Amino acid sequence: MRVCMAVFGALDYSVALTEALASLCEVDFYCSSRYLMGRDPTILDVLRDKCAVHIFTQHRNRDPRNLPLCRRLCKDIGHRGYDVIHIQEYGSPWMAFWWRLCGPHPLVMTIHDPYQHPGLRLASRLYQDVMQSLFVRKADKVITHGAVLKQHVLERYPEKADKDVAVIPHGDLALLKKWEGVEQEAPVSPSTKTILFFGDIRRNKGLEYLLKAEPLVRARVSDYRMLVAGRCMEFERYEKYIEPGARIDVDNRFIPNKEVAAYFRRASFVVLPYISATQSGVVALAYAFGKPVVATRVGAIPEVVEDGKTGLLVEPRDERALADAIVRMLSSEERLAEMGRNAERYCREHLSWEAIAAKTRLVYEEAINEYGPRHEHGRAGV
Repeated sequence: MRVCMAVFGALDYSVALTEALASLCEVDFYCSSRYLMGRDPTILDVLRDKCAVHIFTQHRNRDPRNLPLCRRLCKDIGHRGYDVIHIQEYGSPWMAFWWRLCGPHPLVMTIHDPYQHPGLRLASRLYQDVMQSLFVRKADKVITHGAVLKQHVLERYPEKADKDVAVIPHGDLALLKKWEGVEQEAPVSPSTKTILFFGDIRRNKGLEYLLKAEPLVRARVSDYRMLVAGRCMEFERYEKYIEPGARIDVDNRFIPNKEVAAYFRRASFVVLPYISATQSGVVALAYAFGKPVVATRVGAIPEVVEDGKTGLLVEPRDERALADAIVRMLSSEERLAEMGRNAERYCREHLSWEAIAAKTRLVYEEAINEYGPRHEHGRAGV
């Protein structure tokens, strides 16, 4: 089976999936140059000896130079004779003009966010909604990362049949361990527990609720530091929540691959105070390092966080409940250690890429087997 993996989003996820799929089928990895901007391209090194990697040029979406570039991309995909095309997120709007040049191949699409997160500008929200709708309607099979997300897809696109939307979990991101030891920070005193908030900071991630919870935690315990590590283009909107004397360290920048392991090894547990989410790669990353989480009941996160076993769940937008959960985690070394072991076990048993790749290949097989009869029926009905 020959697979074209066309990546317009979820880079780490796509690389990990492609690496696992490469042992089951022949995969070519296509990635937009624009999507790589501001990200760590060393992640592609994981694939160099496993599959062909194609970086195609893409300009800003409004740039008409994309029209011939997408034509060339679609023709290239069409000439290579793939059995199935798998798109991560959705393609460029210019790609839609030339989609037929990709040839008569079944299309599988992974939707990481069926609904857009709050905080996006109206123009961005409309653009992403239109592009998602366009490619979902082209797709023969859709993959989501949770049962609740599947329901969102079926609600939003009622023309899709239940059997055409598969639920496959977001795998662990243990591939980021490959850089472990490349760059490590000085050891932190074991008497000081580190509470980690990790990843690009966007409005849906609810950082303000963690910052508002900090003084409530500080009033009850003292042996901790909160570490906020990730890029934020508007951090001034959060600074007002950081009180004088707060036990908070902020590293406002993109964290390259070579430093990720150091942050998670340093952490006692990871906090996700999200007010809106679908699924989270940060949970999978925390589990890969054997770290439990405190997370909110949003999206499909409760499907992978076993409350009281691999972490604690609280309601969103509730800094008091969040503070209570953090204090509970800080109050027992034994509880932290047990939850960490449970998280690592859950990761091995439910989030392994070998199992996820096998399930994904089955989706490809279903798409291929159904493609001919489905499209013959469509032509007959014209």
